[in-house]
Amino acid sequence: MGNTAFFAVLIVLILGILYVMKSSDNPPETNIHQTPKEYIEMVEKRKAERLSTENREKQGQQGQPEQATDTQR
Repeated sequence: MGNTAFFAVLIVLILGILYVMKSSDNPPETNIHQTPKEYIEMVEKRKAERLSTENREKQGQQGQPEQATDTQR
């Protein structure tokens, strides 16, 4: 009886996790069948996107002069 209950709980837990992963608004981008080469390409793509976003933010900050606040006057 104890083994049966354990396996039943284990199956319900696994199915619950799979359901949450599939039904979430922001599912994980990694695939269980992804090759190491595909994973590395995905990581490099994310890194390039992050760096380009950071560079755009830096350029936007450099182009705008700082406003004088009450504490600076």
